[in-house]
Amino acid sequence: MTTSSTSNVRRFFGLLGWILLVPSALTALGAAWMLASGLGMLGGTHTATGRVVAHQEVTLGSQGRRSLARQSIVEFATGDGRTQRFTDGVARQGHARHKIGETVTVRYDAQDPSRAEIGSSTTVKVLGGGVLLLFSGIGVLVGWLLLRLRPRSGAIAAHATLD
Repeated sequence: MTTSSTSNVRRFFGLLGWILLVPSALTALGAAWMLASGLGMLGGTHTATGRVVAHQEVTLGSQGRRSLARQSIVEFATGDGRTQRFTDGVARQGHARHKIGETVTVRYDAQDPSRAEIGSSTTVKVLGGGVLLLFSGIGVLVGWLLLRLRPRSGAIAAHATLD
């Protein structure tokens, strides 16, 4: 391989490194937030006992494949006695995970109790955040390694004077 073709390959690896590194790093930040919020590490998270009062049907999928799913509607009382109602963010196909009248653990932010979620639904956040963090970490590592293969400005100048 000649010096210029080696340099072109290294430049390509550098570009590929940036293409992997930047999105992977941003995904890692989002995954860390998802994991921290799922584990209740962001502060201000409270728990309460709630009751499933209804179900809501939603349509999932694209135009080719549509399916009906159900979400649970939960009512709970905050620490200061206010009654709140929210729709769980997790939709299940066929039937809702919780039956009407079932007691569930609710996690909510003290500043915004309307954004509450069923405690068992946070498992999805924790698992998803953990998997995303793992794979985005691998992407950051591979991107960093590819950037290490790119030519240095001093090395390019040295190759140019040798030719």
